[in-house]
This record gives sequence, structure tokens and C-alpha cells, in this order.
Amino acid sequence: MNVLVYSGDGTSQASIIHTVNSLRSLLGDHYDVMKIDERGLLSEPWEESTSLIVIPGGRDLPYVRDLHGPVNERIKRYVHAGGRFFGICAGAYYGADRIVFEKGSPLEVQGSRDLRFYPGECRGAVYPGFVYGSEGGARAVGITINKQLFCQDNLLFDETAVYFNGGGYFVDADKYPGTQILAWYKNQPGQIDADVPGDKAAMVLSQVGQGLAVLTGVHPEYDAAHLDPKNPDYGEPPNVVTRLIEKESERRLFLRSVLAMMGLKVKKLDSVRSVGAPPPEALGGVPALTPLYLASIHPSYTTRLEQILTTLANTDSQIQETNDTFHLVPSPQHRVPQHIPTIVEIEGEEGEDKVVKNIVLCPTEPPPANLTPEFDMNIFFRHLQHVRQFGSIQNPFSSDFTFGNSLLYGQVVTSTQTMLDKNFGLCQQLPNGFVCNATIQVSGRGRGRNSWISPPGCLQFSMVLRHPMQAAHASAVFVQYLAALAVVEGVCSVPGYEELPLRLKWPNDIYAESPLEHSSQAHLKNKVIKIGGVLVNSNFSGSEFLLVIGCGVNTTNPNPTTSINHLIRYHNKITGKSLDTFTQETLLAQILFKFEQLYRQFMGGNGRGFEQFEEMYYRRWLHSDALVTLTTTTPHKRVRIKGITMDYGLLRTVAVDEQGRDIAEEEYRLQPDGNSFDMLKGLISQKA
Repeated sequence: MNVLVYSGDGTSQASIIHTVNSLRSLLGDHYDVMKIDERGLLSEPWEESTSLIVIPGGRDLPYVRDLHGPVNERIKRYVHAGGRFFGICAGAYYGADRIVFEKGSPLEVQGSRDLRFYPGECRGAVYPGFVYGSEGGARAVGITINKQLFCQDNLLFDETAVYFNGGGYFVDADKYPGTQILAWYKNQPGQIDADVPGDKAAMVLSQVGQGLAVLTGVHPEYDAAHLDPKNPDYGEPPNVVTRLIEKESERRLFLRSVLAMMGLKVKKLDSVRSVGAPPPEALGGVPALTPLYLASIHPSYTTRLEQILTTLANTDSQIQETNDTFHLVPSPQHRVPQHIPTIVEIEGEEGEDKVVKNIVLCPTEPPPANLTPEFDMNIFFRHLQHVRQFGSIQNPFSSDFTFGNSLLYGQVVTSTQTMLDKNFGLCQQLPNGFVCNATIQVSGRGRGRNSWISPPGCLQFSMVLRHPMQAAHASAVFVQYLAALAVVEGVCSVPGYEELPLRLKWPNDIYAESPLEHSSQAHLKNKVIKIGGVLVNSNFSGSEFLLVIGCGVNTTNPNPTTSINHLIRYHNKITGKSLDTFTQETLLAQILFKFEQLYRQFMGGNGRGFEQFEEMYYRRWLHSDALVTLTTTTPHKRVRIKGITMDYGLLRTVAVDEQGRDIAEEEYRLQPDGNSFDMLKGLISQKA
């Protein structure tokens, strides 16, 4: 399930970063926390896979402009049907029935709002002096917690301090049925409406149909460890930042309790209590980036890569690329420098935490296992040699074999896909079949604009493929199909594993028929669950496509996530077999070898392209003769899926009448990157 954080125009980039990372640190064991903009909210079928939608701080008026109408209606239907909404600062103003902000000042904003999750008025700023794009109005404000609502969470404090910058309070919150006050502003000098008796509601929870909405005028998601105490807007120490750092542990516990109250699965209380202020290299509890180790199946390949990288580097041994800067470390015996991340905000783009990434060269052999405890590169290369030897009569050291010969591995990285695809100058110099993999990605990339933190046990990698443009019989669009097929066939072509229930969802997702046995998940039995996906990015380089193929597949994940090893254990149980489970190393080798086999056949095969895999593909996919609804037509059209075209990989559908009979003359062909296909809802909608 997903947690979606709105990242459209008007959102504060600093607020997005703090929101995403705090939620990942508290919810990341159970949810993918991803950013989404208004186009995604409008066109993607997000509702059934979403546990929480968040609108963070920023400016309310752009929200009004961009979310007006259909997007607001979808959000309201989602929450009323049992969803959850979290509005922070500007998101809280936007979630109220009415906003009154900085009345009588040049910044004044007044008016009604569409969502109306809080039935009253949100009025602010509680402490006047807000300045857009500045910390001039920032404060460490005290809040009093409504402890009786959190009694089972064992909060041992009645009040704490949290970041504030322009937020409002909820007028007459105690008078509205279905609304509970979670926290009040402590009555301190300088607040607006000082003559109003009682403390002002800082955070409320409202029952909205079958769902819940939490709106907060303060920022419980802000991590004080990543505010700059030297910023003159905060004043001389002890200042805003130092006061917040003193309360950091309480802030995390309070935010955890709020999320738990909303019915979300949160980290265990002991693990949250044990986390003090995180180190400067880790945002909000998200793990710090680790060195990248570069090694090859044969030292000569590493020598060649070292020459390429050294040519690209400056005198400080750094490769300064479009998206990232890489620092070359000559060997594992050399000291790996420490680089401090900074939050970079670029006008018109998303803010991100940036840090120089270390590439440790391993010129003679892969690094020892103690340097890469989650992925043994020696085991990977040995297994790759093994599958090449027994899967082909050719010499495993032959130059004909490409994929996986060189590997760049990091235990914790931003995104394997981004490091290759967004650094085009570097990627151009890398050999065909170069692979980058990781154990944890903190900014993983999916289709569209999705980004996420990877769950533990997920095999994730990206690889470079140079595909000739003149190969008319072998359109590059089929590469995504081949990569997804390679995941399934890489497992199911191994003797004994043929009956594992792995399936393909058009265009490039990997699904499994669920073997979940736990009573709490009995409703999922015999249903299909996504366990992986493929993303292909392309650039032009000379006479070829420079493709970066990204893949993530649940491999060793523990329950409740379904993984390939979970399927194997269940299969063993019901068949009496004793099939071995996969490791990250062995599965990666299987997939790379199978992809290389399929791709070679794709490029050869007497010019038949993907046609020679048609039967194999349909045997694995989920959609034969499935009935779905095209929402791109007016009126919507009921169609039957017939297959994919062998020229450009379009989805072939044919209209059906009221009795479900094919109307042969009405055929619709859909592009894989132009439509969003929600199989579980039985509809296809055009992407914005």
C-alpha cells in the first residue's frame, strides 16, 4: 500500500522533504511513501492502493487552482469511502471549510474551500509575521497534547514543542460533532485573537464519512536535526532549532501516535523511543547512503572501467555529472571520505537532499563480504558463471556475454535508475550490460512521477542496454516486455520451479497468485498481488538508443509482503518438494542471464522480433480475454483484451456488446506509456 504526498505547485520543497522522510522513518516498514502531483491524482487509479494522502505545507492558493474540480472530488470520495487525509499547515487551511489568513495584511487570503474535512474555519497565522520562502516567521511553539485520546500509546509527556511557520488554528473546534482536538497551542504572548478565552486548537481529527482527516497548523513532521541553527532568521542560540532539538524524541513519538490513531501500521514503540536525534547524514531516520563498490567478473573489465572513470574525473577525483557527483576511491584499502548532505531547492523543481557519492574501485577482486554484508559480490559472479556455463555451451568468459560482467553495488543508495539515467555523460561511457544494484533505495523511481523507499528484501537493479535504432524488426518498446518476461522465466525456467504462480501484468509489472494463509489476509487468497515491476528510460546516443532498464522484485521480503521466496516456501508446503529459496545474488544472476538469452533471440530470430515470444508471453500474462472499460472514450467503452500487436507492442482490444460478444469492426489499440491500466478495477484510462 502507498502513502501519497502531494508535490504540486505551491508546496514548500523543504516541507515535502521533511514530510516524506518522517513518514518513511515511521511507516516505511509497511508502506511505500511516494510523491504525486495534480496530474497523477487526476489520471492515476490510486485510490485502492493508497492508505493515506498528505497535502504538506506551502501556499494554499495554488492548491485551489490546481486541485479544483475533479481532483478534489476524487480526494473527497476516497476519504468518505474510508480513506485517510493528513493536511499540514497550508494543507490544513485547504482541508477546512473556510480559510482566513493574515487578515488586513498584504498576504490576506479569505474564502471557502472545497474539501471541507473540517467543518469550520482555519484562521491564522497564529503568530503573525509569516514571510513566504523565509524562516522569518518560524518558531518553536509549545503544544498541549490531548493525552486522553492517546492513552494506549503511553505518551509520557503532556506537552512538547514543534516547528511552526504560518499555521492556523481551528476556530470553535470543540463545537463540531465528529471532531476531536488532538492538541492545543499553549497560550503564549503574540498569538492572534488574544481576547478569545481558552487555548486554540492546533491539531484536529475529523470523522469524514467512513474515513478520517487530521489537520494540523503546526509541523510535527519537521526534523530539527536538519534545520540550520546558523540561519539568522532563527536568532542567536538558544534559538528555534536548539529548542526543537531538545524535544526531537517527543516529536517523533507524538507523530507516531497520530499516525497510529489514524489506523496506520507504525514502527514499534520501542524502536521509535530508541531513536534520538538522527545523525547529520540521515534524514528523518532514513538510512544514510553507503559507498558504491565497483567490481567485475574478471579484473580486466574493472581495469577498463577504471580508465574510463579516471578520464571523466577532475583533479579532485570527482566526476561532476548532471544529477550527481561521484568521488573515486582507488581501492577498498583507501579511506572513504565522508560527505555531508544538503537540502537543495531549485526553482521549479523538487528539492532533494544531495550528497557526493563514493565509488570504491575494486581492481583485482570483489570487495570482502564484510564491506557489503547484504550482497556478496563474489557469490553473484560465481553464480553468473555457473548459469552461463550450464545455460549455454559457450565459454562463460566469452566477450559474447555482457550483462552483469561489471557491477556497481551500494547497500543504501538514492536510486539505481537515477544514477544511470540522469547522469547521461557518465552513462554514455559505460559498457553494454553494466549493472547497478542496491539493497535499499531511498528515492526509488517507478512509472510516471512515482518515487518510493524500497522495502527490505526487494531485489532492485538498473542496467545499461545499447539498442540499435536501425533494428526495424525489433522495436525498443518491447525491451520492457522482455525484461519483465526475464524475471518470470528466470525463475520458472529453473528445473523444479516451473509451477510457481508468477504472472505478467501489461505492460511491465510482475504479479503473483497470492498464497497468503493468515486469517487477517484470507480475503486475498487466490488473488494476485504485485511483487515487482520494470521501468525503461531511453536516450539517443549516435545511432542507438541508450536504454536504462530498471527492475525491482520482492525476493526475500518477510510477511506480510508476498515475495518469490514466500511463493517457494508455500509451494514446498503443498507439494512436499524442497526447492531452495533464492538469494539476492542468485536471483540477479538468473534474471540477467535469462534477459540476455531473450534479447539475443529478439535481435536475431530470422527477423521475427517479439513474435517468437508471443506464446511464452501470453502463457504468463493475466489478461487473455479479460473485459475492461476504456475511460478514454465518451461514453466509456466496454472492451475485451485480445493481445498485443507485434509491430509496436500496443494493447489490442475489441469492443463488446451488452451480451459480451465481440464487435469485430471496433478495435482499439493502446500505447503502454500512454495509458494507465488498473486491472483490478477493470478499466483503462489515459494518462495526462
